[in-house]
Amino acid sequence: MTKWLVVIAVVVMVCCLYFIANDRRILIKETLIRPGQTYLVEDYGDLGKSEAPSLVCEYFNGRRLLTTVFWYAPNNFMGRDSCPFFN
Repeated sequence: MTKWLVVIAVVVMVCCLYFIANDRRILIKETLIRPGQTYLVEDYGDLGKSEAPSLVCEYFNGRRLLTTVFWYAPNNFMGRDSCPFFN
C-alpha cells in the first residue's frame, strides 16, 4: 500500500515539474456564467452583469490555480464553446 502512495506522489511531482518547466496548464474546472448570475472573478468583477454569457476556465500550472475568462459562443464563433484542456 505504501509503495503505491510513493509511486503516485512521484507521478504527481513529475507532472507538476513538467507544467512548470514548459509553462503549460491543465484544465481543472469549467463554468458557464449566464447574464444575471452572480459570479465574481478577481480582475474581471461580476461576470453576471455582462449582457453576454462568459466561460470561466480554471487551470493548474504546477504551482497554483489560474483563472481565464472567455466569451461564450455555442457555435465557437466570436467566443469559445468550451475551455481548452491544455493551455
